Amino acid sequence: MPINEVTIVSRCARCSYTLATTTVKKDNMRLMSSDLVWCEKCQADCPQVRDILDRASTVSSEQSNYPGNPAVENVSAAEFRRSRRANPNS
Repeated sequence: MPINEVTIVSRCARCSYTLATTTVKKDNMRLMSSDLVWCEKCQADCPQVRDILDRASTVSSEQSNYPGNPAVENVSAAEFRRSRRANPNS
């Protein structure tokens, strides 16, 4: 069954204090905002940042499952050419 609703977290752009959490339909999701909101921690009107709840942890857990890169040997271009001439079949 597809997920139709998403939880959006609004945070202060200055101190990352969580201002509000709302659940909206995917069709009505709006992450961009230029509105200023009152931050209790900063005691000022601040810009807000909206993001999907737990998106950062989901991305990092997915990235940890990626295969690692093989080690790269530090070989100069001249050494590489010499080795290719000595072993043309490799």
